[in-house]
Amino acid sequence: MPSTTTPRIAGVENKSVLPSNLPNPDSMTQRQTAQYVADMVLELRKMSKAQGLFKVMPPLEYAYYEAFTLANQVDVPKEELDHLRQLEQAGRDQEKAICNDY
Repeated sequence: MPSTTTPRIAGVENKSVLPSNLPNPDSMTQRQTAQYVADMVLELRKMSKAQGLFKVMPPLEYAYYEAFTLANQVDVPKEELDHLRQLEQAGRDQEKAICNDY
């Protein structure tokens, strides 16, 4: 039967391996979670590099960039999107006008 005890640091009594300042997963947003995952994966990648585990590094690199991308998405305001669509349409109208001139 597998052990259900909390992992411990060798030689240190009553100390959990996990830091006590971890954020509460229930109160984290998706972006906060993605940033946390990115930070953890980056640390794993650094450890792998330091120990020469070069075959382990590429998947960790991919995982880092995916999590980082999710954590740093930019929400464009609706008004800005509307303005960009108007500019796009104005550009198309100008192209048609130029084509009609020739």
